[in-house]
Amino acid sequence: MHTMSWVIGLFTLSSWIAADAAKTKNKGPKMVKIPGRIFTMGGDEKSGAPRTKDITLHSYWIDETPVTNQQFREFVKATKYKTEAETFGWSFVLDSSLSEDQHIENDQRLQAAPHWVAVESAWWRQPEGKGSSLQGRWEDYPAVHISWNDATAYCKWAGKRLPTEAEWENAARGKKKGSLYPWGDGHNPMGSDGEWMMNIWQGDFPKKNTRKDGYHSVSPVKVFPRNSYGLYSTVGNIWEWTSDPFPTQNPKDEQWTLKGGSFIDSLDGSFNHKATVVTRMGNTADSGSYNTGFRCARGSGGGGRKRPPDQEKIQKILEEGGVEAVEKYLAESGSGMQVATPAELEKKREALAKMKQQLAEQEEL
Repeated sequence: MHTMSWVIGLFTLSSWIAADAAKTKNKGPKMVKIPGRIFTMGGDEKSGAPRTKDITLHSYWIDETPVTNQQFREFVKATKYKTEAETFGWSFVLDSSLSEDQHIENDQRLQAAPHWVAVESAWWRQPEGKGSSLQGRWEDYPAVHISWNDATAYCKWAGKRLPTEAEWENAARGKKKGSLYPWGDGHNPMGSDGEWMMNIWQGDFPKKNTRKDGYHSVSPVKVFPRNSYGLYSTVGNIWEWTSDPFPTQNPKDEQWTLKGGSFIDSLDGSFNHKATVVTRMGNTADSGSYNTGFRCARGSGGGGRKRPPDQEKIQKILEEGGVEAVEKYLAESGSGMQVATPAELEKKREALAKMKQQLAEQEEL
């Protein structure tokens, strides 16, 4: 086989111009515009992200709250969509949120986390399984039992997309750099007067929740104050899906990144996760549970990661069909990658370096 001067280059598609959300009729939550900037991502070991990385983002739009039950219902009514939990016929629910009858009827638990019960007929319209409903929870509560695939389908219908992990974390931090929390100076997990600012677990998990924050499980999306960008419910309450793949030991074990923690997480990481804007974990695309939801984004903020394509498959395609076949495969795979010459890659690097310098100069003004 001839030696080829082609390389596979990772490009962020449409990374130059943020979409003008104001020109499109909005479906779902009100959107907030987040200005472009360079911010430091990560930086808290107990939140699952000990390392830091400077990320350059363009301006973009993001929902002010997670998608609510009423907003998700509009999508289902318009498309007749069935969530994966509904299709599977069950989903995980926190044991202390179940009735006595539900405990009798459902005895399958997650072995590594026995507080999660596999409950039949649990899905977004029946959060606690058969007999439960959304009465009193339509307008203000987030849709839960939502998988990555469900969230992606909703975003496509709404003319939006899932945020990248960097976009999500940047927006959740608010205007203060380096913050772990969206309020105050960004370093105190409590409010200025010692009040609870997020829905997490207080007490002996999983036996007792003292409910000092006012809630045992899922809470309304606007019950706690918004951050300096105008976003609500970014830490605690429910995990939120992003568009970024989550690193796993086995590349074939595909998972996606969730952010923010949930109502079962802790103030200091003594159990489950430490709830901050940095908090992250991964799960498979078809997984949803009682504490899993999402919010959408629009525009091209950037900072996203793409799952690398199978290198063995690329090599085989290259040998059999050449560069054009590889280009077609990458385009159809949605990996965000394309074939480029070294000269093209160098030109792209120079443009990105110039853009970073301009953003840094703007921040100094």
